[in-house]
Amino acid sequence: MNQHVINFTRYTLLLLIISLVGCSNHEEQNLSEANGYKKEEMMKDKIELAIFPEKIHQTIESFGASGAWWSQDVGGWTENETEELTKREYIAELLFDKNKGIGLTSYRYNLGAGSTAENSSKITDPWRRAESFELAPGEYDWSRDKKAQWMLNTAVEYGVEDIYLFVNSPPTRLTKNGSAYGTMVDGVSSNLDPENYEAFAKYIYDVSEYFVREGVPITHISPINEPQWEWIEGQEGNHYEPDEMVELLKVFVEEKENRSLLSDVSLSMPELGEWGNSSYDYYDAIISDELMMNYFDTWEIHSYWTSQFAKEDFSLWYEQNNLDVELKMTEWTEMVNGRDYTMDSALNLANQIYEDMTILDVSVWQYWIAVSTYDYRDGLIYVELDTQEITIPKRLWVMGNFSKFVRPGYRRIESHTDDNEINTLSYVGINEEGKEEIITILINNSNEEKQLKMDIENSTILTAYVTDEENDLSKYEYAADNILVPSRSIVTLVYAD
Repeated sequence: MNQHVINFTRYTLLLLIISLVGCSNHEEQNLSEANGYKKEEMMKDKIELAIFPEKIHQTIESFGASGAWWSQDVGGWTENETEELTKREYIAELLFDKNKGIGLTSYRYNLGAGSTAENSSKITDPWRRAESFELAPGEYDWSRDKKAQWMLNTAVEYGVEDIYLFVNSPPTRLTKNGSAYGTMVDGVSSNLDPENYEAFAKYIYDVSEYFVREGVPITHISPINEPQWEWIEGQEGNHYEPDEMVELLKVFVEEKENRSLLSDVSLSMPELGEWGNSSYDYYDAIISDELMMNYFDTWEIHSYWTSQFAKEDFSLWYEQNNLDVELKMTEWTEMVNGRDYTMDSALNLANQIYEDMTILDVSVWQYWIAVSTYDYRDGLIYVELDTQEITIPKRLWVMGNFSKFVRPGYRRIESHTDDNEINTLSYVGINEEGKEEIITILINNSNEEKQLKMDIENSTILTAYVTDEENDLSKYEYAADNILVPSRSIVTLVYAD
């Protein structure tokens, strides 16, 4: 098919791309004209953008982030940040408000193991300790973790309908060493005896049922986190060998049958830390077990330590094993020391989303900690614990280039340019006004601005949202024949038919 002669029918083919340069304000403007480009100049040497609405890939479920460990602290910040909002309200607005923030559509709430008690001395960072609701078997104090519960409930009030409850370690009452991390014995550090699997499952389901009764839309319960790692200090965590993982999940499956209130809630697994390398033994354990393959129709995996080539290898392995499970990416951050507020780490984030969306066809993409106080390239927002100062890196706005516009139920469609320095993603869906729209996201990794063209009516007006060193989701309008994409930028184009 000639990519320039596609009948987009209702799509009246919009597609597009964007342009921009400079300007940090959010006023609408034509960037091409603002930068002195005449029409005849814009028509020269433009990059082709092709979109194929008939070639449909995965349906998107959500974009989100985790509330560990910051929400149990920041959720209590009640001093004012603005005249209208407290600090915790301001952060919640940035994360969950679709108009003033980035409109996340999923949220991961951490069910703690009780390491705040005097039992986990190797967790020296207070932020990485977490409360447990349990007082004794079957007895709970729901007033615990109050600050984190505030942030969870606020996310729900903003309309987040995809809530994951995830666990790093079983409650310390159930662990072998009484701590929320393991002890290395004979080369392994699993800290949960099989005789306590059932009690662990009952605890998690009791807590989940409480939240459901409180009106929290729990969609997923994740009892295991990155089981291949040792987890012997530093934070709550628990190692499982592949066979241990499978046996624990079987207990969770069996116990869930007794919980009618949770019938619409999914078990999330295996939450492995990377797509390749150390994960394959765990994949093999899953596909070798009949119950695992019959019961689970989704796999949740984290994208740490996984290159583009490792993802491609996993995709090939997936096809060779004739698997038919939906893939979700439920945790990633850039594992690099030192804070970064710039487009460097923001572009890395955008390209990770691009790889996971196109190589692995993931339906969910969730960032790790939404708020950080660390000297690290994590967090969509940075805070200072002593002053409660809030700083916003470019990562937040780049995440918004995706989460604010690609809403639940949108479908990814094929798109590309003939420039290997620009990565493209396109989606089609029904917006809040009931109109069909196409979203195109352009990631310009080059140090040069790019001019693009789309074979549609030149008079078509396109709306663009740009994030670069000078813009934070700044809004622009321009004609389809005036498309300028700034250097090192992410541009989201919205076209409603």
